[in-house]
Amino acid sequence: MISLKSQRNPYIIGRPINEPELFCGRQKQLSFVEENLRRGEKVIVLHGERRIGKSSLLQNIPKFVKLDKFKFVSFDLEYHSQETLESLLEKLAAAIIEQLDINTQEIEIPKAEKIKVQKDIFCNKFLPQIYARLKDTKLVLLLDEFDALEPTYIGATLESLFGQLKSVVENNKRLFAVIFAGRKSTDITNLLKIFKSVPIAEVGLLDETSVQQLIIEPASNLLKYTPESIQAIINLSSGHPYFTQIICFAIFSRARELEKWEVNQEDVEAIVEASVELAEAGLAWYWEALSIPEKVVFAAVAEAQRIVNEKHDQRLSQDPLMLLKSYNLLSKNELKLVITELVSRGFLNAQGNKVKIELVGRWLLKRHPLWQEAREFEKRDKQEIKESYEILNQIHQVSQKGIIAKTFQHQQESSILENHILNESPQNASEGVLLLNSKDNTKALANKIYLATQENRLLILILGLGIGAIAAFIAIIYPMMNDHPNDKHSSPPVESNGSR
Repeated sequence: MISLKSQRNPYIIGRPINEPELFCGRQKQLSFVEENLRRGEKVIVLHGERRIGKSSLLQNIPKFVKLDKFKFVSFDLEYHSQETLESLLEKLAAAIIEQLDINTQEIEIPKAEKIKVQKDIFCNKFLPQIYARLKDTKLVLLLDEFDALEPTYIGATLESLFGQLKSVVENNKRLFAVIFAGRKSTDITNLLKIFKSVPIAEVGLLDETSVQQLIIEPASNLLKYTPESIQAIINLSSGHPYFTQIICFAIFSRARELEKWEVNQEDVEAIVEASVELAEAGLAWYWEALSIPEKVVFAAVAEAQRIVNEKHDQRLSQDPLMLLKSYNLLSKNELKLVITELVSRGFLNAQGNKVKIELVGRWLLKRHPLWQEAREFEKRDKQEIKESYEILNQIHQVSQKGIIAKTFQHQQESSILENHILNESPQNASEGVLLLNSKDNTKALANKIYLATQENRLLILILGLGIGAIAAFIAIIYPMMNDHPNDKHSSPPVESNGSR
């Protein structure tokens, strides 16, 4: 008999997975990064919803991407989002020194006060010293939470920064960046003027094989999962790595307490409440990203699922929004727009009649029941809601006429779309999650529905996330535009050895 009492829980929640032996899946994204670096792409964008595992992927790129003459430095921008550009560059320089294991007596870290006076000190003095130490090796910055940067603090608008990105990239031949984004999107028109292509890939839900590895391998010498229990976990998490880890963490805790080393389907059901409690912080972002109309619809679909499961009411299975008719909150057209948006962002399944992640649905029933959200909706200013839907209808009509499609027609012929389609399945692309922090206001809600049109959703998703990431990249290396292309420490540009 195996004693689990003294065993440490091997499932990881609350931090990125740094241990390569515990890192599962993401081979497609790792290959995507490796191939694009090999071809000499200067900026690579990876996007995905919060807690989908972007930071874990970032931490493991240096361990799994095996390229000669490339050194990686990771930097989390979320911790510095409200700092000045000068302070941010100082922290970035410190991270480069530390992770490349360079003695600070050999290369001085430029202080924010100095950078403020000498604008080009970071790129014209500090980076050349780094290049000299690296010899012919290139520097790759792995920049997490890219769209967390606040232009108010860095001292420049995104529009002014966009115009300088091209010269920054051209003048720093040995500097590369892999940027991770997923909080919000911004205006894409400025990006279209500067770049014809940016390699972009989504970090989405894990495939079934990877989920099974994530469930079994961390506790392979301690717990034995029955096939039914594994399927029950997958049904609850839908392949979301964060929620899978939460569920398995709760299962292991219970197994350790009971000294029960085989996990069956009943054991999985027994830890659902504990999993909801553990996931509370991670689940909150789901809710914060929604507008008031979206919240009430999301709650209604979760409630309909409960009734279908308990009472087998097939009418609600086909039309969960029947529950909202008695509340008389939204028109048929308004419901259609909201459902389309929730489906496009991955909150609901493709049919719009189920919460996509079962554990999220269970949490909704517990924390945000329909009656409560309907009451919150009724408290909202009626004129505000009316104006919101007037804008939504206008956007929907414009989209239906194909005006949006014409606007982006030339980009559909570019290698952005070609590259994304080659690296992402149509299902993943169409169901990619673009999370917008609406703060319940009219403008945000309008922007979200604008993105939800089926015909253009893939392209707008790609470009929207790309510009948010690139804008933040400019913010980091804004002073580098002064770096001369003939810098004696610069190496020739890397030639592409592959075609798009």
